[in-house]
Amino acid sequence: MEIKKKYRKLKTANQAEILRSHQRDDDFVKHLREKVIDVLQIIEKRMGLLPLIHSDIPFKLIYYFFTTGMGNQTLGEEYTGIVQANLAAQKVPSLYARVLAVILECLGEKALIRVLKRLELSINHPHSKLTPTAVIFLNSFIQRMCTMIPTFILVHKGLFYMFGRYYSLGKRISGIDYAKVYGHRPTDTISWGLRLLGIATFAQCLLKIWQSRNNESRFEKYLTVDEKHNKLMCQLCLEKVPTTTTPCGHLFCWFCLTDWLNTKPQCPLCREHVVPSRIVYVMNL
Repeated sequence: MEIKKKYRKLKTANQAEILRSHQRDDDFVKHLREKVIDVLQIIEKRMGLLPLIHSDIPFKLIYYFFTTGMGNQTLGEEYTGIVQANLAAQKVPSLYARVLAVILECLGEKALIRVLKRLELSINHPHSKLTPTAVIFLNSFIQRMCTMIPTFILVHKGLFYMFGRYYSLGKRISGIDYAKVYGHRPTDTISWGLRLLGIATFAQCLLKIWQSRNNESRFEKYLTVDEKHNKLMCQLCLEKVPTTTTPCGHLFCWFCLTDWLNTKPQCPLCREHVVPSRIVYVMNL
């Protein structure tokens, strides 16, 4: 009850205070990373940890573990006089919510895009059992997702600039906001400048969406123009005129088809079982 009464008296932190807090935290993380690099250079073990050093993620996880994860203020929050709070429920965020917010902020977007890239590699692997139609569909879907995820996060950032609630998507998912607990509020009109920045961010998102659709329409137009040409080419190498047919009626060039059947006794398109001795070289094609 005491906590609830206390949070009813608190004011929501504005955009400027939240941005200053995160900027100060980012500066400390960069400073921490530089110090660790200096230490590793002295003990001559830099090469073994080089992939981790190139990223700020391990240092962010360590920093937020000892601050947010343990229920303490970060340096930026202490500097601006704000604390993390679940304003909707009028209570201190739970440990689960704080940990979830940290993981999503540090790993969310990059981890998801990395998973999509790995999925794309497995889809286009030569030994993949997917049909060509499925490969084309999944590649198109993954490319759209890789474009939409950064755009969606940019839209969320624009919402923060406009309304000052939920600094990141991870904070919104975990239900964590910021409350002002001490210190003076800024007297300048930066909040209106940030709202203008939010409008510009939305305009940038619309331009990105329009550009991606324009690129897709150009690509589809290119495919339509070359559709007849592609039908006259081998469906495996897309370079030579098909001269060989399978029993199921699909055409390929001789070398591509024989190489394929030596690996898999299946038609590359319909996956029907094909014995190499049953392919037919078409002379009058």
